[in-house]
Amino acid sequence: MPKSPSTKATTLDLTLEQQSEMETRRTSRSSSALRESIAKAKAARKAAMQSVDNSQSSSLDELSVEDPFNQRPKDSNKGLLRKRLEAGRTSGHLNIAAMSLTALPEEVMTMYDFDPDSVTEWYESVDIVKFIAADNEFVELPDSAFPDTDPEDQDADERGNQFGGLEVLDLHGNLLRSLPIGFRRLQRLHTLNLSNNKLNLEDIQIIMEVESVKDLKLAKNHLQGSFPADIKNLSNLEVLDLHSNSLTELPNEVAYLTSLRVLNVGDNHLSTLPFEGLSKLSLKELSAPNNRLKDTLLPASVQALMTLQYLNVTGNSLTKLSNHDTLELPNLHTLAISMNRIQCLPDVSSWQALLSLSAENNSIADLPRGFTDLKAVRNVDLTGNNISKLDERIGLMESLVIFRIANNPLRERKYLNMSPEDLKRELRNRCEPEPQDTDDEEGSVATQFTLAPEAPAQSGVWQVKPGGVLDRSYADLQDLDMDHLERINPHEVRCLYLQHNELRCIPAPTLSMLALNLTDLDLSHNPLDSTSLSPTSLDLPSLQILNLSATGLTSLEPLLASLQAPSLTFLDVSNNRICGSLPPVRQTYPSLMTFLAADNQFDSLEFDAIQGLQVLDIGNNNISFLPPKLGLLRAEGCSKNWGNGSALKRFEVAGNSFRVPRWQIVAKGTDAILEWLKDRIPAEDLCQWEPDDESSI
Repeated sequence: MPKSPSTKATTLDLTLEQQSEMETRRTSRSSSALRESIAKAKAARKAAMQSVDNSQSSSLDELSVEDPFNQRPKDSNKGLLRKRLEAGRTSGHLNIAAMSLTALPEEVMTMYDFDPDSVTEWYESVDIVKFIAADNEFVELPDSAFPDTDPEDQDADERGNQFGGLEVLDLHGNLLRSLPIGFRRLQRLHTLNLSNNKLNLEDIQIIMEVESVKDLKLAKNHLQGSFPADIKNLSNLEVLDLHSNSLTELPNEVAYLTSLRVLNVGDNHLSTLPFEGLSKLSLKELSAPNNRLKDTLLPASVQALMTLQYLNVTGNSLTKLSNHDTLELPNLHTLAISMNRIQCLPDVSSWQALLSLSAENNSIADLPRGFTDLKAVRNVDLTGNNISKLDERIGLMESLVIFRIANNPLRERKYLNMSPEDLKRELRNRCEPEPQDTDDEEGSVATQFTLAPEAPAQSGVWQVKPGGVLDRSYADLQDLDMDHLERINPHEVRCLYLQHNELRCIPAPTLSMLALNLTDLDLSHNPLDSTSLSPTSLDLPSLQILNLSATGLTSLEPLLASLQAPSLTFLDVSNNRICGSLPPVRQTYPSLMTFLAADNQFDSLEFDAIQGLQVLDIGNNNISFLPPKLGLLRAEGCSKNWGNGSALKRFEVAGNSFRVPRWQIVAKGTDAILEWLKDRIPAEDLCQWEPDDESSI
């Protein structure tokens, strides 16, 4: 469109100076508008970024550190607590363990109040007699839960003490720093577990007024100094566990605890134990490892502990057990004195009940007097001492199964690397009497206890040696000729040694002729065939020891199916190629106590396969996982979990593929392994498997 004449004329009428000024103004307005637009854009962008940051910040604030992915059910504890309260009202056993509680819930305090939503009727409610609140985060308990009032002085309308009838109270694994004074009103309480809290000696003073308590556990607290003498008030106390504290002294008043049978003071700072008082009690178990005990354990006034069955003073600085040459311990089953400075042991002739002696890493120079006369001892560990000579009569100790003598300055070094069976056999042969020469013109008398006769492989005559020993080892036997048995009395044979031969199967027909009295059978180092291990079933009613190590076995099923041995207590199948899961051998051999299965290819083991065993060596296999339930088999656990057998005293698992527990735990030994496994059991399951009122330490 053409411009109007007026506009065109107006523009032409302006001077050059005026036109330049107008152009400058237009440019200025344009730049100002541009800057304003840029500023607004920047402001908008900044506001948008702040909005995003705020939304992200609020999202992070709402994110739970404990449950970052919102996988935990909301109010899960509320529903679980309600179920447990319902069960507690009708059973009298309230269990609120492992619920991450920091305070006693109000629902617990009002559990007997009327609730229209309750699924139980009021007449089904019973008093709480067992309260388990372990593994929570309680710092204190409200006084209202345990009021310090005498039940006989309460008014009829006054609210009663709902915990007044408690018999069992378990509060272990909390953060308790004090106890309600009302604890002293628990007149029926017999079991109290306060282990693994933060209590000091002043905090536990109120417990000394609970005279009904029988089982008191105060382990792993902050108890320092001398334990209070008021412990004498607890005249009904049977079990006292004080391990893993910082106690420096036990009072002589323990002599007033006339019912005490178990005392555990391990891992403290004790330099002496009040044995003058303890010797007057019917004490059965005393554990005091890892203290500061030194010099002589027992004072001169104590020459006997008639009821003691278990004594553990490992990891101290003792040089003697007693200054007397003789110490009467007629009922002692287990003695653990490892890692001390003991130089000699007293006469052990009276220790006829002894089963296990652990004395490694001491300075013992000689075996104690009466040692070879012990009839029941099975496990002896003298590793790392100063013993230079062995008594030949050790070879005649029929009950001895494990005998460790490594790291001793023995004159005959070959003994250090021998297995217990080979060592006993070597020493037994040294006890052989030399045959008397009837044609000796000078009438010389043969000397007893001289060198052994020629090896069985060099003689074709079968001879039954003293002690009922028939040794046909290293004889290149491919079968046992029953004709040879006709030249001997089969009923005299108690020990049959057939190791290092060429046997392909168990010689069942021959063994049947020896079955009546045969107690020890060694078939190790024979090329046995698992598929045809025994051609017929075999019943050996007296057999106690069976050695099948290094025989090439790939399975134990043929053995378990063909051999009946109800008295079998020792089975060695180490150094074979057995794979799969460790079988529950005690179901077939109910008397079995020791099972050696090292250096095989086992890849798993279950609780049932180990339950009841006293010794299990499963080292150097392919096991990738240790079930936490094995922790129930520790000696401090409940005996009902041992399956009519024994607590697991020795558990060898090194050299397997599992990663936990770490090797540092494994290196500490059986107790540390089982305790570690026990701590991995869920608290609810542990309370069910080890009820405090039925457990034994």
